[in-house]
Amino acid sequence: MTLFLIFIGFIIFAFMAVYFFIKKNVITHRPKNAPKADNRQNIDPNKKILVCVGDSNTHGNVSYNWVDDLVNDFPTYQILNAGVNADLTNTLLKRLNDTISCKPSYITLLIGTNDIQATMSEKQEKRYKEMNKIGADETSNFETFCQNYSKIIQRLKTETRAKIAVFSLPVLGEDLTNSANNKGDQYSNFIKQIAQNEKITYLPLREMQQAYLRINPSQSKYSYDDTFMVMNLSILKHIFLKRSWDKISEEHGFILTPDNIHQNSISGKMIIELVTNFIKTN
Repeated sequence: MTLFLIFIGFIIFAFMAVYFFIKKNVITHRPKNAPKADNRQNIDPNKKILVCVGDSNTHGNVSYNWVDDLVNDFPTYQILNAGVNADLTNTLLKRLNDTISCKPSYITLLIGTNDIQATMSEKQEKRYKEMNKIGADETSNFETFCQNYSKIIQRLKTETRAKIAVFSLPVLGEDLTNSANNKGDQYSNFIKQIAQNEKITYLPLREMQQAYLRINPSQSKYSYDDTFMVMNLSILKHIFLKRSWDKISEEHGFILTPDNIHQNSISGKMIIELVTNFIKTN
């Protein structure tokens, strides 16, 4: 009995240790070049400023870090990473002041994956509420996404002089017919429409990824319903086993993603291509 209790205690301790490690390195982590106060104080007024705004697919510590690649590609620019893991449009709205205070020359916006994720099941929505990404009395849906997204664009347009580019959403799983990808099409169509209405640049990331997958069909071992499990497995492999996102994608049978929702180098370089063209033509 004593040995059994010790074993149970060890399992609980190990679980809590992993939880707090992931919380520190994922949930509360911020990029080193985030637009926080000390980084804003060190902005070089002689450089053009690009702020990349979004969720984990911009943040880049549980997904391929394309922002850091841009830093290397554009040494004469000051590039700040305003991506935050697990963010939705409503939480992004609350922290826009950091981006606006940088007085950016360019802004890229990649947000909406978690807005969709939170609509896929009550369990998913509960997870976002537990992370304080959705209020206890709030519900994520297409209408609130559209309202929040419109407010984000209006603030960036009226409170900065930046040239703004918005991404369509990356694929959610590599089965393009699943229900999450149907929503991805719907949300991305709205993004495309608002870009046209507001005369800002639209970056067709989703369309590029869909075209790539049609030519290179996925042999994934996991469906979209496995996302929460395979995402945590990918994070643990990356942090503890030091495996690249490309290697994890290969192990899981994916082409563009290690876990259905985040990017590897193939999809990450699609983002870089789109941002590079945006900067060079504006």
